[in-house]
Amino acid sequence: MPSLLSRLFATLLLGCFSVLVLPGLAKSQDKGKLPRVLIIGDSISIGYTEPVRKLLQGKADLVRPAENCQHTGHGLARIKTWLGKEKFDVIHFNWGIWDTHMLDAQNRLVRDDAPGPLHIRHTPKQYRENLTQLVDTMEKTGAKLTWASTTPIMSRKDARFEDIKNLNAVAEDIMKARKIPINDLYTYVLPNVKEWQSGDKVHFNAKGNEQLAKRVSERILETLGRKAVEAPAKNP
Repeated sequence: MPSLLSRLFATLLLGCFSVLVLPGLAKSQDKGKLPRVLIIGDSISIGYTEPVRKLLQGKADLVRPAENCQHTGHGLARIKTWLGKEKFDVIHFNWGIWDTHMLDAQNRLVRDDAPGPLHIRHTPKQYRENLTQLVDTMEKTGAKLTWASTTPIMSRKDARFEDIKNLNAVAEDIMKARKIPINDLYTYVLPNVKEWQSGDKVHFNAKGNEQLAKRVSERILETLGRKAVEAPAKNP
């Protein structure tokens, strides 16, 4: 019978790779009529994209790449394709979880406890270099940028748990130097992870995605200079 760790690892892989083939994520509903917003991110952002689109309906035209944007190295290879030649008013972006994946000597994704020499995909130094280049490219588009901090992976322990925090600190340093607003999703979800995250302790359940969407929508509208999303009415 597979161990709990094996099941969690399989779930993480499924969440990371299956989203590559999800249809329709880059579709636009109000093209040409409203401010245009691009979301860039991994499977966490894919989880909240559709709820964000619903909250922004009639206020902004939301698109995202029809793929998981993975890590900063992948971002550097794909960013010009994702940006294309169309103008965006706001880009809400994140990279982080995939940058902290553990790889073996052949650069294959493995579990943290796999045998043999292992290394993190990108060190904080490499992450800083990659993210700086990505910000340089996005700033040249003239869009207003908003950085989303990476959400925690609660299945990790000790030093591994700190990897996300370490990269968030690197990103925060870059964004503050560039005067780019930070949507601190890490701090936002941390007190609620037991209620909002799914069983793999990485991705989010329906309620978690709705809460993330509310926060992301508010930040996008603030960046656009629009009124924040109204809170849904509570049932009596």
